[in-house]
Amino acid sequence: MKAHILPGLLVLASWPLFGSLSFAQAQTAAAPTAEPHHHLLLENDAALVFSLTLKPSEQAYARYDHNLLLVALEDCEMVLWSEGQSPVASFVFKAGDVHFLYSGPPRGFRNDRTTECRSAIVEFLDPKVTTYGYQSQIGRWDYGASGIAPPPDPEVKFVDQLLIGTAAVKDVQLLAGDSFPPPDKGIAELLIPVSDVDFKTQSDVHVRKASGKAIWMGAGRTSDLTNASGGPVRFVVVELPAGAAP
Repeated sequence: MKAHILPGLLVLASWPLFGSLSFAQAQTAAAPTAEPHHHLLLENDAALVFSLTLKPSEQAYARYDHNLLLVALEDCEMVLWSEGQSPVASFVFKAGDVHFLYSGPPRGFRNDRTTECRSAIVEFLDPKVTTYGYQSQIGRWDYGASGIAPPPDPEVKFVDQLLIGTAAVKDVQLLAGDSFPPPDKGIAELLIPVSDVDFKTQSDVHVRKASGKAIWMGAGRTSDLTNASGGPVRFVVVELPAGAAP
């Protein structure tokens, strides 16, 4: 039977590896900074950025104090649950998928497959980063979309966007020679490469980063980022008002 726990995720038939609900309830949640599968990549007054890597049969159980964004860095399948839920619901992720999640009960992640699962997790320090707001399409306050739909044609350049309160998330693919323009004035950028990236600026400076290695670009970028890699690159950009964090 299919269930819909996280909007935008495809839920597959799943099975309990560890048995029952009591297992999920018995675990002790750690902060991501203390959970061994999370590795802090970046920290400032706007966000904490972690890598989350699960090898086959590994699991992580963590308590997030702030709303967060999960960015899948490769195709994989994970079991996801929250405190009090049975750890059995399995979700398919495609490289570049982004999903917004709320803080609250501790969350568990488990890899039941035979390949590694890699993700990036962004914790937002500003509580105004949220999907809750006035939804004009229904004419009332409610929760909005929590993910970005897959691109209709993965072989072309695309830029898709998810608005999350004071922030925006952009899912971007550039073909060789394509450029990504700078943001509006006063907008800071956090860039998370899904694939390895090699960007060239207008001053011929190269920015090279491996998949998952977050880049805090801050505010004030005035140069296009041009894909100099010779092939397509995929990345996620989080745009935040400069200085908006508490």
